Amino acid sequence: MITLKYRQDKHPNPSQPRSTIGAPRLGLTPREPPSPVVVPPPVAMSQAKTDYYSEEKTFSAPSANTQQGNQLPSKVYNKGLKDNDIEGLLSKLSIDELEDLNNDFDPDNSMLPPSQRCRDQTDKEPTGPYKRDNLLKFLEEKAKTEKDWDDVCPYTPGVKRGKVYDSDSGRNSEEPEVGKMEMPIEIDLDDDEEELECALVSAPEKDLVDLAGILGMHNVLNQPQYYNALKGKTQDETTGTTFNGIIQSYVPRIVPDEPDNDTDVESCINRLREDDTDLKEVNINNMKRLSKERIRTLIEAACNSKHIEKFSLANTAISDSEARGLIELIETSPSLRVLNVESNFLTPELLAKLLRSTLVTQSIVEFKADNQRQSVLGNQIEMDMMMAIEENESLLRVGISFASMEARHRVSEALERNYERVRLRRLGKDTNV
Repeated sequence: MITLKYRQDKHPNPSQPRSTIGAPRLGLTPREPPSPVVVPPPVAMSQAKTDYYSEEKTFSAPSANTQQGNQLPSKVYNKGLKDNDIEGLLSKLSIDELEDLNNDFDPDNSMLPPSQRCRDQTDKEPTGPYKRDNLLKFLEEKAKTEKDWDDVCPYTPGVKRGKVYDSDSGRNSEEPEVGKMEMPIEIDLDDDEEELECALVSAPEKDLVDLAGILGMHNVLNQPQYYNALKGKTQDETTGTTFNGIIQSYVPRIVPDEPDNDTDVESCINRLREDDTDLKEVNINNMKRLSKERIRTLIEAACNSKHIEKFSLANTAISDSEARGLIELIETSPSLRVLNVESNFLTPELLAKLLRSTLVTQSIVEFKADNQRQSVLGNQIEMDMMMAIEENESLLRVGISFASMEARHRVSEALERNYERVRLRRLGKDTNV
């Protein structure tokens, strides 16, 4: 019978740093004499942190006579060894040989935990308390005294070690060299300069443009002409066939402007005062020429409506004096779902009051108030807005830029909880409906 012992020694002083990371050790000991099974004593609560070092487990492999014991690895049977032979070999090993056998295992075995894939090197007694300066000094001195590795090819001044890179290696000598044309142009002319001058004078300007591009005279050509000459393309009307060719620009795509907001403000005011059931959305975005008095009147009329669901006042240049009426609108309108006051001149204090007023009816689903004149809200205002959003159970989308990381994180969590409430309400599982 083979006894497999799984043990991890306890470090003498766990508070001191260990020289190497300790790993458990797999021990193989013969049955004769039998190895005692070590049972750790009960550990108190104060020793709970050091249980990892004093852990010891013992596993017993079944005998070869049993049915399960016959399933030994194929490597053992290939060598013609039997169970009695293995026990005899193990009984003849000394303690040091058994220790070497214990340390012989595959460090890349993925079936073992990472802490069990290295040798146990914690047998050495600690030399003393940890001193960083002494350790660095020792490592520096040891590095200076140790001999360097022997180089395969010793260093010799002026001699390159290893294979020298050759750009022409493996190429056919008939292939063109780098920087030269594959088919060099040959001009069959005599050395007479007069004939050469006559040939250039009689040549059309289109051919001279190609010749200038081939010779690299890019300063007399435009960019399309130069690249067409290098690529062998002919010059056309788009690039110009002369040296005075002008590149045609791309015709920009004309995009029509957005139409102006043609909302009839007077009609909206009258219908809001009459509480028209068909009027559910009022949009006066980008109407900067609308007077402040008409905006105040519109907000007051919206307070009388019980059917308005969306109210948009983005980019209307309103300030706190006109927007204070929105607080009453939010607190009194049970049907309002979306409020948009982006790109205006509202102060952070008024934005905080608007968010706080949503807690009265808790009917607002979307609140947009970004891009105000004062871009920095301040930590105190952001915390107040954050707490108002956390207390609100109906808000799903908030258009405000928070500078604080905590405010952004907590606001996103609050909105996620509200989305979860909507999902449960849709499934009929919310008991607060």
